[in-house]
Amino acid sequence: MTDLSLEQQPEQRTATRRSFPGLQLVRRYMSAFLVFLATLAFLQWGVPALDIPPFILPTPTAVLAAGFDPESTLAYHFGITALEAIGGLLIGSVLAFLMAVLFVHVPPLEDALYPWAIVLQTIPLVAIAPMLIIWFGNGMLARMVMSAIFAFFPMLVNSVRGLRQADRATLELLQSYAVSPWQLFWTLRMPNSLPFVFTGLKIASTLAVIGAIVGEFAGANKGLGFAITISTYYLRTDRTFAAIGCAA
Repeated sequence: MTDLSLEQQPEQRTATRRSFPGLQLVRRYMSAFLVFLATLAFLQWGVPALDIPPFILPTPTAVLAAGFDPESTLAYHFGITALEAIGGLLIGSVLAFLMAVLFVHVPPLEDALYPWAIVLQTIPLVAIAPMLIIWFGNGMLARMVMSAIFAFFPMLVNSVRGLRQADRATLELLQSYAVSPWQLFWTLRMPNSLPFVFTGLKIASTLAVIGAIVGEFAGANKGLGFAITISTYYLRTDRTFAAIGCAA
């Protein structure tokens, strides 16, 4: 009887864990949430107690006040950066996917161009921002191009990998029926590539925002990058953190 009860205890514990999946989720993120609260508490009360100047480290309430200030132009700058990032993401993603399709169907083209795509990725992209202004003007187009460059490579890599994930047996079967390359693309390669394409879009969307802000650092007169630069110049660190929060 005792042995039977001991054997049932692990099963009961397992059943309890399975019956409360939310409890495991709470335990998983509770420590990170507590660290976040402790950091906010220190910034709100510890920083003033240590006499740290506001222009060095503002309190969270000061950052929120700067962000929601009626006279603030952060909403306008956020809209400009959002347009640049969305435009750059569309341009970079479409070009990357089209190039991936060409690479899969024309292998010599991949041998010729893929190394140059890698070289472009290794270049410090901040350094080419002034050149983009010379080529495309000091407007939104230059920032969209910078955003597109940031988004291009992860989308290209994931698209090429996804288009090549087609099952070999299915591929040979369709080829035996004399299916055209474009029919093969739409019926087999494209559906199999979607998980990789969406992963590439997820990465590219983050990098597109970074690219837009980096482009705004180079002489822009609007956008979150411009707002961060001006706020830092005038030691308005609260507005700087508010702009960074908008970018996040």
